Amino acid sequence: MLFSAVIFLSLWLLQTVFLQKFYNGMAIRSVEKTAEELAGHSADTDFYDVIDEAASSNSLLVFVTDAEGNILYSADEYKRLYGKTEQKEHRNENPYFSSDTVMNWEKGALRNLPYSYEYLIEELKASGSDSVGFVTDDNAAYVTGIVLDNGNILSVSMPLGTVGGTVRILRLQLVWVSALSLVLGFVLAWIISKRFERPVAKITDSAKQIAAGNFHPELPKGFCAELDELSDTLAETARSLERAKNSQREFLANVSHDLRTPLTMIKGYAEMVKEISWEDAQKRESDLNIIMREADRLTALVNEILEFSAMQSDGTAKEYGVIDLSRAVRDVAGQFLPFCEQNGFTIETKIADGLMAAADEAQIKRVVYNFIDNAVNHTDDSRKVRVSLTEENGFARLEVTDYGKGIADEEIPYVWDRYYTARNRKNKAVVSGLGLSIAKEILTAHKARFGVDNRKNCTFWFELPLCSDAVS
Repeated sequence: MLFSAVIFLSLWLLQTVFLQKFYNGMAIRSVEKTAEELAGHSADTDFYDVIDEAASSNSLLVFVTDAEGNILYSADEYKRLYGKTEQKEHRNENPYFSSDTVMNWEKGALRNLPYSYEYLIEELKASGSDSVGFVTDDNAAYVTGIVLDNGNILSVSMPLGTVGGTVRILRLQLVWVSALSLVLGFVLAWIISKRFERPVAKITDSAKQIAAGNFHPELPKGFCAELDELSDTLAETARSLERAKNSQREFLANVSHDLRTPLTMIKGYAEMVKEISWEDAQKRESDLNIIMREADRLTALVNEILEFSAMQSDGTAKEYGVIDLSRAVRDVAGQFLPFCEQNGFTIETKIADGLMAAADEAQIKRVVYNFIDNAVNHTDDSRKVRVSLTEENGFARLEVTDYGKGIADEEIPYVWDRYYTARNRKNKAVVSGLGLSIAKEILTAHKARFGVDNRKNCTFWFELPLCSDAVS
C-alpha cells in the first residue's frame, strides 16, 4: 500500500503539479530547434512550404518580415485548412483576415503581427545578435526571432498555457486510477500475505519444535523456491543440532567414565592403605604408587579436555613464526627413547635436515607427539614405529607409521573424532581418545594438509609449506 501510494504521489506531481513546467521547457526547446531548422532553409525555393509544414506539425505561429516589419509570409497550425489559393472574394469567410484591408495574399500574409513583435525587433537590435528568445509578459507564449541571411526576420512562437485542460483531465483520471489501484493493491496484498502466512507459520512452528528437541519436524515444501530453501536450511540445521547433541551426550558420557575410573581406583587404594597396608611398607608403597599413577592419569585427562575445549573455542587467526621443523621432530622422537628402552619399542627415524616452516613450535610438537603415541598404541608385536620427515614439492611432509593391522575402512572417517579409539589397539594402556582430535584442531588452525593412509600399514601424515627464512 505504501509503495502504491508513493508511485501515485509521484504521478500526481509529475502529471499535474510539474506538467506545465515540463511542457514549457519542451516547448521552448522545440521552438528554438524549429527556428534554427527553418533559418537553414531560408534560401530554398520551397521555404514557405517548409514553414507551412513546421507550423502545422508543431502548432507554431510563424512570421517572415522585412527589417521594417512588413509581413512577407505567415503561417500557423490551421494554415492548411484554407490553403494558399483562396480567392479574394472569399476573404471575409477566412478567419485569418482581420479586416478588409488589402493585404498581399499571394505572399501569404494571413495575420496581423502580434503585439510582442515590436519587442522582438527591439531585442534583436539591442542584443547585437542574430537570434533572441523570450517569454511574453503574460507568460502566454515563447517567441524566438532570427535574422536570416537576406536580412529578413523569422519569428517563431508557441503558446505556453495550453495544458490547463489536459491537467484537469489527468487529475480526474488519476483520482479514479489511484482509488482503484489502492483498493486492488490492498486486496492483492491481503491475498498474498494470507498465502505466505500458512507456510511461514508452519516453518515457525517447526523451528520451535527443533528448539524443544524434536529434530525431525514436518517442514512445508512446494510453496515457493525461497521458502523451500529456508525449509532445507532449517532441516540441515536440525540435523546439525542433533549431531551436536548426540556428540555432547557421548562426550559427557566418555568424560564421566574416564574420570570415574581413576577416581574409583584412587579412592579404593587410599582405603586399602588406610585399612590394610598402612603397616606393610612394601604393600603400602605399591598402593601409593598406583594412587599417584592414577592421579597423574586423571590430571593428564583433565588437561587434555581443557586443551581440546580451548582449541575449539579459539577461532582467531594467528600468525606463526618460522621454526626448525627438523629439530622439533627429532626432539619429540627423543622423548620416547626412555619409554622405548623400558618397553622394548623401536622408533626408526628418517628426518631431513634444515626444513623450515611457519608454525607454532609447541603445538606442532604436540601433533608429532600424538601421532607417535598413537602409533605406539597400535603397532604389532614387532613394536616398531617409523617417523619420516621429507621435502616434497615445496612442502615438509611428516609421516608416522605403525606396523599393526591398520584401521578398518569403516573406522577411517571417525579416527579424528574425540573419544574415538580403534578396536585393534595393541597397547592396552588407557588413553583419553583426544590425541588425534587435538592434532586435528592444531593442523586445521595451521591450514595444514593432513590425513591417514591405510593402504600399507597405517600412516598418519601432515604437510606444511616450507619457508626459506632462517630461524629467528
